[in-house]
Amino acid sequence: MTIVGMSGIAASLRGIDAASDQPGLLAGVDAALDAVRAELAAHTPALTLSGAWSEVLRHSVAAAIRVAAPGQPWTWYLSGSVARGEAAPGSDVETMAVLHDDVDDATKTALLARAAEVHAVLDHCGIRGDTNGVLASRPRFCRRMRSWAEGVEQWTADPAADRGVVMTGLLADAVGAPGSGASASALRTVNAAAFGGSPLARRSMLQDATHRRATFPSRLRMFTNGSDIVDVKRAALDPVVKIARWGALSAGSLEVSTLGRLAAAAAANTLDAEDVSSLHECFEWLLRYRWRHRVGPWLRHERVDDAVSLSEMAPQERAMLRSVAREVSGISRKLTYLASTASLGGT
Repeated sequence: MTIVGMSGIAASLRGIDAASDQPGLLAGVDAALDAVRAELAAHTPALTLSGAWSEVLRHSVAAAIRVAAPGQPWTWYLSGSVARGEAAPGSDVETMAVLHDDVDDATKTALLARAAEVHAVLDHCGIRGDTNGVLASRPRFCRRMRSWAEGVEQWTADPAADRGVVMTGLLADAVGAPGSGASASALRTVNAAAFGGSPLARRSMLQDATHRRATFPSRLRMFTNGSDIVDVKRAALDPVVKIARWGALSAGSLEVSTLGRLAAAAAANTLDAEDVSSLHECFEWLLRYRWRHRVGPWLRHERVDDAVSLSEMAPQERAMLRSVAREVSGISRKLTYLASTASLGGT
């Protein structure tokens, strides 16, 4: 993306891109944090801030590779919210690497160690690697291109095996680190082609997108047992992200951002236009809320998460959050029915 009207963040990106060592990268990241503080004071919209902070994280990964492991036979990719341009305060980075096909096993082992060094540099700068283990320093996420292609075929042919749905989703989000050039969308392209040829993958991804992993406690439950904690990301944001990803992939789109995916799904009729409009509004509200909830602890270098106590929220905000959750849940139920019908094909 182009950083327009955010001179502080643009300057910090130039510093990150120019960093030749770990102190230089740390200085660039610190400058970016100061720039975010200034943008918050200027009431810059959360969607814009998310895109800008995602850009900072992507460029930081590229700089850490340059500092810790330059000139290696690989291409790095990012996935998740950072790749989609939707990073929130405290977001970690999900990374994958594509090795050249002529890399032998001994070299691969050495490259895994170099990838760990890259993440050590990032950790020193306050940028955590993915807590679920999506890291280029792990063999599962550091493969030769032919191995990635074979994996994609297996994951889309049998989504229930080897965490196929999860892997398909990760690869759908994969964006090459800055400087990747023509290779930036290579993993997404291979993944989308295999997904398009597998009705079973389409059905399985939709079932995963609409599966409820967390819920909002009812008022009765809050009253009877005092349970009022909810994970906003798992209960409301993740379903929107996953539905949009399914809709875009089903439309044959390589779009990465959630809002771009919703637009692609609407254009191809893989999602109802009215549902897309509702999900668009829900996503933007949830993104704004996550920034408000997380930014204070993040800037104070405290623990950041998405757990909120409904009883401690302002009544108007709590009512809005419940409304968003109901809207997302209703659309999910409708799509759950679709996933159970024969219209999607597969077995």
